[in-house]
Amino acid sequence: AVIFDMDGVIVDTMDLHFEAGANVINAHGVKTSKEDLRVLDSTRSADGFRKFFSSKSDKQIQGLVAEKYKWLFSKTRGIKPIPGFLEFFFLLKGKYKFAVVSSSVRSFVDHIMSELGISDSFKVVLGGDEISKGKPDPEGYLLAAKKLGVKPKECLVIEDSLYGIMSAKCAGMKVAAVTNTYDKSFLLDADLVVDSLGGLTIGKCEALFRDS
Repeated sequence: AVIFDMDGVIVDTMDLHFEAGANVINAHGVKTSKEDLRVLDSTRSADGFRKFFSSKSDKQIQGLVAEKYKWLFSKTRGIKPIPGFLEFFFLLKGKYKFAVVSSSVRSFVDHIMSELGISDSFKVVLGGDEISKGKPDPEGYLLAAKKLGVKPKECLVIEDSLYGIMSAKCAGMKVAAVTNTYDKSFLLDADLVVDSLGGLTIGKCEALFRDS
């Protein structure tokens, strides 16, 4: 199976996430910037907001998350995939089971998949609000493997962030990282690092499992 992260792998939305998060945090009285939020990497929105508003209730935190995603939905209508993704996607389609494991809420993942017209190609889709622990915890990737009916060691994860790589490696999976969001130096824990998914062949992917 091949399991994709979404933000920063399928669509170029990481900067939008940082900007949206900063907008909400600033609007509620704490000064920050999207650059400051990069240290949160691919943390789920609710987990990130709790770092800034530890005294707020779960209901209030969910209100902040809703504000963030309302803005994100408006900014991503008609969004296009990151160059290289579709080439890799169609290269593997029909040969392996596909899943998406994202830190974004499920409704946003469904929105992006619908905008790209690829929803039907993924047997399993998991949003960050459907698991109890977000990345770097391996829960999401382990649950995806279980739902796909494959062993973790039979999965290749496509990631773009340090927390995502940590999550997949802790799940016992192989990881190919793409430098869409972070420089290669931040992604060296992956089994393979590429500048574009367009250059990632089936041979390169399968070689990761032969070497193990």
